[in-house]
Amino acid sequence: MLDGLQVLILVIGGLNGFVGSNTTEALVEQGFDCVVTRHENAEVPKFLDKHLNRHVFVERVDATSVRDLQAVGEKYKIDAIVGLAGGLASTTGSPTPRLRAYFDMLASVFAVAEEWKVKRVLMSSSGGVYFGLSGTVNEDHPVLLPSAWGLLAHLKIVEVAMSEFAKSGIDTVCVRLLGMFGPGQDQAVLPQRLVHAAVAGETPNLDGVPFGNAEDSVDMMYIKDVGRAIALLQKAEKLPHSVYNICSGRPTSSREVLEAVKRAVPGFTADLLKGRSPFPPLPMIDSGRLTMDTGFKPKYDIQSAVQDYADWLKAGNPK
Repeated sequence: MLDGLQVLILVIGGLNGFVGSNTTEALVEQGFDCVVTRHENAEVPKFLDKHLNRHVFVERVDATSVRDLQAVGEKYKIDAIVGLAGGLASTTGSPTPRLRAYFDMLASVFAVAEEWKVKRVLMSSSGGVYFGLSGTVNEDHPVLLPSAWGLLAHLKIVEVAMSEFAKSGIDTVCVRLLGMFGPGQDQAVLPQRLVHAAVAGETPNLDGVPFGNAEDSVDMMYIKDVGRAIALLQKAEKLPHSVYNICSGRPTSSREVLEAVKRAVPGFTADLLKGRSPFPPLPMIDSGRLTMDTGFKPKYDIQSAVQDYADWLKAGNPK
């Protein structure tokens, strides 16, 4: 573990971000204490309640502000930074404010990382950088410069900036995330949409769901496994690489997802949209590097993941 047992990690977006909150829980389970940031939303996910003010400490921070981040460092001794903030993915209006926000966030994080002399900075990217490629790809495969969505362009910027920041001597890691679903996420992907409808006893609206048609398949991973993979990367004393795919390494078909939901919520029926959805193709994405360097293996297959999420919703949680 980095620097012994008493490691305090700043998790940007760690209170109520989808990836951030689940990763915070996984970090605590790996023995870390976390300072998590929030911006406007002060809602605390139920699964973090038991850790508040014991292993998880909340600070209101604008991650684009150096001064806000410096204030955190005046209150805590931060050993590492995990950047999982979202909210910059809007595709409407001018791209200039979004780019400025991304650059300001990166510059602020890099500034305090150097000031605090942290051991590692880990930032999220996306497996979506592989859109348009074919065959099987790993982290060393060249990716296309054009991006189908603005967010992917921003995340490519993060990877380039991180490779430059590595020259500071601070260990830098980018994680390419793909196909996530589970507690805390809006109904953007097929498993999320189907499980919500099944638990509510409703007919799902599947219009516009990425890779949600009957003939689609895409790599999927339950968010609890994603968080644990990030935590294991953070826990590693040394990492031989700076980019890691976090994915299952196999495609899951829409039909498999639907059948898993039917088993988890007996009596549920739904019809998938015919054919394939109109999204750029994704290749098979290799996750061997993550397994080799951390020993990570997913704990959830599609059936156990869908069941766990259905149980979460049945317990009264809104998402």
